Amino acid sequence: MSKENKQEIDTEVVKEIARTAVERSDDIRHDVRSLTLKALSEGHLDTKKINKVIRAVMEGVSIGAEAKGEQAKDALTDAMSGMDDALAKSAEASKLAIEEAAGHVKDFSSHDLKGALDDLLALEELFFDTVRDVAKGTNETVKETLGDLVKHAEQNGTNVGKTALDATSSLNQKLSNTLKDTASASIQATANVVAHIANASAGILEGIADALQSESKNKSDKE
Repeated sequence: MSKENKQEIDTEVVKEIARTAVERSDDIRHDVRSLTLKALSEGHLDTKKINKVIRAVMEGVSIGAEAKGEQAKDALTDAMSGMDDALAKSAEASKLAIEEAAGHVKDFSSHDLKGALDDLLALEELFFDTVRDVAKGTNETVKETLGDLVKHAEQNGTNVGKTALDATSSLNQKLSNTLKDTASASIQATANVVAHIANASAGILEGIADALQSESKNKSDKE
C-alpha cells in the first residue's frame, strides 16, 4: 500500500497505548520512542501529523503518570526522552527525504528548500508547545513536572533540536548552490514538492523504526 493511500493514525488508540506503556512498561523511554516512531511513519509525515502524534502520545503518557503517584516524575522524564528520540529520528528522515526530492523532483527550488528547512527547525518548538498545551489538562503534579521538563530541555537542548540544526546546516551546504533561486513554477508545483517530501519522510522513518526494532529485539535475545 502506498503512503498516499495508507490509513492515517487513530489518535485514541495511540493515546491508550501510551497510557498503558507508562503504567506497565519496564522501559518507558523505549516504548514511547517505538510508539511515536510507528505512529509518525503511518500515512505521511508533515507538521500537522507530528503535532497530532505528540499530542496523542503525551496525553496518554500524562494519564498514565497521574496513576503513578511518587513515580510520576521518573515516568514523565523517561517518556519525554523517548519522544525526543523519536522526533530526532523524524528529523533525520526529513533530511533524507529533502535530499531525495532535490535530486528527483523537477520543480524543486530554493523556495521549497527554505520551506522544508523552516519546518525542520520548528520541530523542537512544536514539541515544547504541544507538551505545554497538554500539561494544561493534567493534575498539578503532572503539570508541574512537564513544565519543569520543558524548561530544562529549553535550557540544555534536545536531541531533536540538535539533529534538526545539523540537518539544516548540511542541507544548506549541499543544496543551496545547486537549486534554482526562484519560487516553484506554480502553487501546485510547491504542493507537489511538499507532498513528495511528506510521503518520502514517512517511508524513510518506517525503515528507521524497523531497524531500531530489530536492533532492540536482537539485544533482548542476547541477554
